[in-house]
Formats: sequence, structure tokens, C-alpha cells
Amino acid sequence: MEPLVAVMMILGCDDAMMVCRQVPEPTPQYANIEACESDIDPRIRQIDGYPVAVAECFELPRETATTVSFDWRVDRVGNLYIEPRQNDSAEIAVRVEAAFADDA
Repeated sequence: MEPLVAVMMILGCDDAMMVCRQVPEPTPQYANIEACESDIDPRIRQIDGYPVAVAECFELPRETATTVSFDWRVDRVGNLYIEPRQNDSAEIAVRVEAAFADDA
């Protein structure tokens, strides 16, 4: 079994949750998903410059945690959905998905 690391994605959004951007800070990594999830509220409270902040934790294989891209979207009720995908680059890249879920 591969060693895993938990990663937190943090987005800052406008009041209507129609425009969201990845918060410009390093992507936090944690030893496990529980540690990551327990740090969501404190991290969100520290975000300045956005009326609303959302975060989600997910697990990745440790050796790919810095070479992965994320597709993400926020639905109409503020749920953050993240899909990691392997990237050839050594940097974390984010592609904004403009689609909103209709399941709100």
C-alpha cells in the first residue's frame, strides 16, 4: 500500500459563490485526512480578502502530492468538489471549472 498524504484545497469566493479562486498560499499537506479536516475551520478563519472561503481535504499518494493538477467546482449551495489528476509538471496547477452542479 502506498503512503498517503492529505492535502487541503482552499478557495476564496464572492458573496454569491459565483466567482471563486484558489487562495494564493502553499497547499497545506497533512499526515492523514483527520488532521487535515480538523484544520479546515482555523485555516478558513485566517483567509482575508474574500467574503466566503471554502476548503476540502482529500488524500493523494505521497510521491505525487506535488505533481498533481486539480479540477474543481463549487455548486450552488457552496459544496466544493475536487478531482485530482496526474500532471507532468512539478508544480501544482489549478484549472477552474465554470460548470455548476444542478443538484442544489
